Amino acid sequence: MIYLTIAIIFMILSYISEKIIYRLDNCMDKNLTNKILIFLPNMIIPILIYTKYELSIQTISYMALIPFLTVVSIIDFRTTYVYDITILSGIIMQSVIFLLNKQLSEGSMSHIKGLFIGVVLSYILAKATKSLGDGDIGFYGLCAFVLGQEYSLYMIFLSFMLASIYGGYILLRKRKSIKSSIPFTPFISLATILIILTQKDIINLYFDILSRNL
Repeated sequence: MIYLTIAIIFMILSYISEKIIYRLDNCMDKNLTNKILIFLPNMIIPILIYTKYELSIQTISYMALIPFLTVVSIIDFRTTYVYDITILSGIIMQSVIFLLNKQLSEGSMSHIKGLFIGVVLSYILAKATKSLGDGDIGFYGLCAFVLGQEYSLYMIFLSFMLASIYGGYILLRKRKSIKSSIPFTPFISLATILIILTQKDIINLYFDILSRNL
């Protein structure tokens, strides 16, 4: 019953997300691919989150983040633009969720530090490498705010690793110039989702494979 309830709630949220996307960017084509990219993650990932964490404030926080990841990533992927209102709305919603947590005093500092790490480190990377835009900095802040201090650095590292894999694919398969820009928020979203669902299992597996080959 709980899975059906989650599916219905996020079907409604997917519909709202779709309306928001086309309201923010009315030039974007309304096609089947976009609909799949909106509805599929919004309906499947929250169920996976509930399966892993069951019902808790953390579960609600992670679930509430998914529609924002979807909206920001799709708009950025299609237009290479990130709207500040989506980032700010996500931070406000997450702040409200954290305020509902009875253990606020114990866990709030980790999330505040995560926000600080996400914004400051991504800002430094943006200025040093010219690989990130202002919207990416805010989006890193939102995702790091939700994940907390423990996973912030890991999320930034994993997002760059995923982006580099995609960049390599573009170079090898599509024969585009290395100077071609790619939208970065989809990789931040994917890294965040992977961490939510696996925590540090991926990086542990990576270093385990490296140690075996040495």
